[in-house]
Amino acid sequence: MSREPDHDHRSSSVLILLDSLSPAERRDLANSLLRAAWSAALEETRILLLDLLIEVDEAAVGGWSW
Repeated sequence: MSREPDHDHRSSSVLILLDSLSPAERRDLANSLLRAAWSAALEETRILLLDLLIEVDEAAVGGWSW
């Protein structure tokens, strides 16, 4: 079976051989993965806070639209 990428379908996984990375590259990879996971976890919170800010702002100006 070939390990060539299938260009007709989207990839659903990534293979990274950690043994071939230097310690600095491993650290950079770990930091990047943590940043991506943190950002994804906070996205719903950001949306809720933005919705709350809009409601509070509308209430503060009496529901008037400028």
